[in-house]
Amino acid sequence: MNFVLVHGGWLGGWSWDRVASDLRERGHQVFAPTLTGSSLTEIGDRLVEAIRRAGLRDLVLVGHSDGGPVIQYTADRLANITQRVVFVDAWVLHDGEAIHDVLPDPLVEHNLAAAEVSDSVPMEPAVWTGYYTNGGTDEDEVDRLVPMPIGWLTEPITLPCFWNSAFLSGYVHLSDDRSGPLHLFREMARRLGSPRTVESVGPHEAMLTHPRELADALLDAAGLVPATATMRHAPTSAAATRAAHETAAARVGVMPETV
Repeated sequence: MNFVLVHGGWLGGWSWDRVASDLRERGHQVFAPTLTGSSLTEIGDRLVEAIRRAGLRDLVLVGHSDGGPVIQYTADRLANITQRVVFVDAWVLHDGEAIHDVLPDPLVEHNLAAAEVSDSVPMEPAVWTGYYTNGGTDEDEVDRLVPMPIGWLTEPITLPCFWNSAFLSGYVHLSDDRSGPLHLFREMARRLGSPRTVESVGPHEAMLTHPRELADALLDAAGLVPATATMRHAPTSAAATRAAHETAAARVGVMPETV
């Protein structure tokens, strides 16, 4: 298996360094690029091309936070070589949705106001340490944060194949995540139907604060090791999943495909 680790906003491929090292020590191949582009489509297309250039196959696509839709987009275009998709407290979108469609209104308003000057959303250090790493980061990491392009958040995703494909899925919940409402991450996992669900310790940016534990959780969520000190959640029934898809899709005027 080839793990493709996809970071979220404000970060780069460097944020996965310690997780990647741990996975490699256990015999896995890891690709953790820094995303580039000004919109969700451009970011996704560039990742797809990078994977093709690297000649990777048998992919486990891992998306953290805003990287969730990026791995959906990638899996949609590389369905023939994707084995599993794993989300780490990440957004899971329906065809035609944007990340802003699933975020709380106050956060959307904040992002749009912040992006008026440069079409990007900067990260305030106090917010980062208070809500994203819960104090568990250092100044060097804060200095490496970059503004997030607003197009990553506002552009609707195009997924002609994702919801009709038989991808195995996993979802990692982070037990100390303060970056958003807990129920919202639970809803994202339910959208996948019956993902292999794991709970891991750490804040939203657990790859920086708890890399070993997150590596364990990724292997578990990918179905590559048996569960250890993780928490399982009951799978959602197909009927309940379909109802949740229809309710969410109605908000943006699209009808999801049958999962």
